[in-house]
Amino acid sequence: MFSNLKRDLVFPTIGSGLLFAMLVGGGLLYSSFGATSRADLVTALLVNAIMVVGIQIFIGNTGILSFGHVGFGAIAGYAFAVLAIAPARKSTVIRNAPWNLNEVQLSPVMAGLVAVVVSLLVAVLIGFGLARSGAASGAVAATVITLALLEVTHELAINWTDLTGGDRAGLSFRIGQTIESRWPIYLALFGAILIARLFAQSKTGLLAQAGREDNLAARAMGINPTVQQMVALLVSVAIVAVAASLRVYQIGNITPNFFFLEYTLLTLVMLIVGGRNSVTGALLGAVIITIGSEFTRYLAGPSVSIPGTDWILRDGLSRIFLGAAMVGFMIFRSSGLVNDWELDQWLYRKTQSGRETAPSLPEVPEPPAPIRLVVEDVTVDFGGFRALTSVGITASSDEIIGLIGPNGAGKTTLVNVITGMVQPTEGKYFLGDKQLDGAPPRMIARSGLVRTFQNLRLFSSLTVRQNVEVSWTVAESHHLEKANLSVDEIIRQSGLWELRHRRASELDYGNSRRLELARAAALRPRFLLLDEPTSGMSDAESDRMIEQVRATARSVGAGVLVIDHDLNFITGISDRIYVLDQGRVIAEGTPGEVQADPQVQAAYLGSAAATD
Repeated sequence: MFSNLKRDLVFPTIGSGLLFAMLVGGGLLYSSFGATSRADLVTALLVNAIMVVGIQIFIGNTGILSFGHVGFGAIAGYAFAVLAIAPARKSTVIRNAPWNLNEVQLSPVMAGLVAVVVSLLVAVLIGFGLARSGAASGAVAATVITLALLEVTHELAINWTDLTGGDRAGLSFRIGQTIESRWPIYLALFGAILIARLFAQSKTGLLAQAGREDNLAARAMGINPTVQQMVALLVSVAIVAVAASLRVYQIGNITPNFFFLEYTLLTLVMLIVGGRNSVTGALLGAVIITIGSEFTRYLAGPSVSIPGTDWILRDGLSRIFLGAAMVGFMIFRSSGLVNDWELDQWLYRKTQSGRETAPSLPEVPEPPAPIRLVVEDVTVDFGGFRALTSVGITASSDEIIGLIGPNGAGKTTLVNVITGMVQPTEGKYFLGDKQLDGAPPRMIARSGLVRTFQNLRLFSSLTVRQNVEVSWTVAESHHLEKANLSVDEIIRQSGLWELRHRRASELDYGNSRRLELARAAALRPRFLLLDEPTSGMSDAESDRMIEQVRATARSVGAGVLVIDHDLNFITGISDRIYVLDQGRVIAEGTPGEVQADPQVQAAYLGSAAATD
């Protein structure tokens, strides 16, 4: 427990403080050796860093590329300006402002808070739109919606002149009424960094990252990705609104182009170059792009004159630099300079290395009362093709059921139906007295039917421990059956303890299969549905998988329904076997009875190689 607290709270706080100190300290050192313009540049860098960290919370944790966060910034910036600028100043620009806003003046702090609230209200509406558009499945429509938000806010800023002052006058503070100290910026920057790191380490952040890595697998583990996407959006927009308010207050004015394409490009390039999955990367990218932009601006200025370079060293060079940086990194290093590396995680592993001890395994608990899985007359049609015809099976949670058949027999289709990935044309199925046909995959998983996939679907960028912790978190959040084993005990039992800090993408095939089984077990299922768990394994590895499946099923008190082409594996592990051929059940019985069945022999010896 204390180890988790250090990992999820103590070290992120320490790391956030170090990142803040390095950024601010470096800025102060730079500005101490130069003109006032250096101090202004550092202030702009710090405000931009807050903005980029805010954007990272959404893009980095959900994987949805958003072009619209600067649009949220525009909403907050105008709300702040309208409320914070003195009435005497507003009377010359927006004397006909709606709701008598030209007569209202709030303190900068209150104006900033209202700007955050207004932005969050808009974010809720946009969030529902993202969910309905298909953000849950990674559809491009989500990105288009955010781009549309940016365009809409820009057009409103131009045309709603009674509120915004339009694209000529805009809104501005009087000289001397803008921000006088960097302390609000310092507080906002440290808060943004800390919130971003704590969110990434939180249960919500972990589930959001699982959806980012593999949306289908996340839903099969009981996750509803749209929930985490909405939470990430709201946290992200709140920080973006603070950054936008500070930017307006620091510069002293706002016009429609203030939060539009150029600023969108700037902030996204900062995020992409540093690494969009990392708060450390977001800050690094902000520093690098600020330096690069200033250097290219200097090269294009009057101080530099190199014969034959007028075609490149000219106005707009900094925009060329930004565009080239984005294209180059998206093509050659899309994960950014540091990918998802975080300073605090590195510190944690360095200081805690060797201190974690493998847990001892408890005795196998008494199994829970058996529960039955019943599939009745399931038929599935894909267009004019009938994949399953009146298939029925029964299984008890105290037995292992094998499901075999030649390629194309419908085995995986049946598992897809049971887990909600495919809706049956006819038929129904129950777990105990609970009817599950028609339920979404996440609800079926939470009910106790948890699957693995024929093709590995791990959360590649997450560690072994995080993969297992995803399922554990879902089980805890939805008050599923009481766990017999902890996350670490499940990892130890699976033979993955020494690999617990490795990314899933770094595992070999056999360990990847073991991790997939461990992740499914952590959801505390009543049934494990395993789709070809020994595919690609040697005979020796298949034998070891038999023992692991049996041990895992006993440890969580689950029954098993397993698909495999390997007859030795199926007959070695199963209590009973169902045989499918051309979408129908042609045999059912003990391994010996099934092997002796003439129909089964004919199906295997005479079947053509098709794709299930």
